[in-house]
Amino acid sequence: MRIATTSRYAVRAVFDVAYHGGGVPTQIKDISRRQRISQRYLEQIFNKLLRAGLLKSRRGPRGGYLLADDPAKITVGDIVLAAQGPIVPVACLEHDPSDDDGCEMALHCVTRHVWGETQKLLINYFNSVTIADLCALAREQHISRELDHKYMYFI
Repeated sequence: MRIATTSRYAVRAVFDVAYHGGGVPTQIKDISRRQRISQRYLEQIFNKLLRAGLLKSRRGPRGGYLLADDPAKITVGDIVLAAQGPIVPVACLEHDPSDDDGCEMALHCVTRHVWGETQKLLINYFNSVTIADLCALAREQHISRELDHKYMYFI
């Protein structure tokens, strides 16, 4: 099972807004440069994140994107759900086992249980990791913040 590129990029972009923005609007061109994601693709991702209420945008020369909530309240699970939809490791979990449109083996499939438990574990883990956790990890790894170097004054 793979997580969609949209989700991977969305998590990186929301982390970037939190870590490098520090509560100040972050411009998409800066996120694009730091995360090596095209601006056009980020715009598509951010539209989904805006609709989901995870980000806010501010227009104007000092505009950009901000987190809509505290980084400790935004989870990787929230972002993945907004970016790609529900996490479903196998197609048979998308349907009720008694549904005629689902897998013909669903009612008698022993492995469906394995995939269902895998899905629960993944969702629970994604919902346990917050953007604040990722920011703390970045600090532990000594990843520099552009905000720390953004404003330089010379006399």
